[in-house]
Amino acid sequence: MWLNRQIGQNFREEYAIKDKILDVRSEHILELFRTDALGQIALFDESEVLVEKFLHIESELVAHIGACCLQERLQTPPNPLPTDKANTQSSNQTIINNALIPHNALIVGGFNLEIAYQLFKHDMHTFFVQSDSKVLDSLISFLPHFKEVRENPLFTHCAKMIDLPIQKYSLIIHNRTPNPHEIDALARLMQEESVFIAPLPHPLFDEAEFEISLKDFGKFFSIVMPFFTPIFSHKAFVFASKRIHPLADFWLQKCDMIENLAYYNADIHEAAFALSTNLASKNLIKS
Repeated sequence: MWLNRQIGQNFREEYAIKDKILDVRSEHILELFRTDALGQIALFDESEVLVEKFLHIESELVAHIGACCLQERLQTPPNPLPTDKANTQSSNQTIINNALIPHNALIVGGFNLEIAYQLFKHDMHTFFVQSDSKVLDSLISFLPHFKEVRENPLFTHCAKMIDLPIQKYSLIIHNRTPNPHEIDALARLMQEESVFIAPLPHPLFDEAEFEISLKDFGKFFSIVMPFFTPIFSHKAFVFASKRIHPLADFWLQKCDMIENLAYYNADIHEAAFALSTNLASKNLIKS
């Protein structure tokens, strides 16, 4: 049997499958297929696909490209004490005052909990917005770290955006290409040194939509740079920020300290942003 999926006006993907092992109908539609070559394939709403064999590539790349560029921030110390009292403060208090502010992340627009699993390696509290718990829970056999993520104290699942705590986020990851209204709303939840990552239409399949999406992000961010995975996919990705640059602000030390990676490393990080000559000549990026 074959699984067919339209990925644009002129292109269609096909996967050779053995059988369908799950069909869940709720707010979203989940169809789970088994293949010989690629493991399981999850098809959402007859449009979005997660492939078991490639799941770690996209999850590691999206999570760590953003997290490894975030800058460390010190907590603002309280108002200084008078000189005679200041000398009595202990060294422990000095350590507390100089503690790093922890980063946090927001993931919206999809079901890939593996991204949160990767962000935990940076000790980032991750807020995951998804209202369709029935479909999400049905992925327990597909997502390799499903239980670890759901039980991690750094993980918070919210059904709606309105359920989120009122705060700014260091890293926002959208699992689908957002429209300008969504970009505007999510940008308001970011600080100057926050990072926004989202998929884009791949320029090899839909160059016009790729350019439109980059321009949409350019309306809200001063740094907008696309990046790519090495797998055959209809998706590219975008790194957007008001201040953070994905290459100039990349922390090699952070990257080197991440354990248990199968794909991501410093060379992959830098290579992901390489552009073909024809794309580079269009001056689409903002850096």
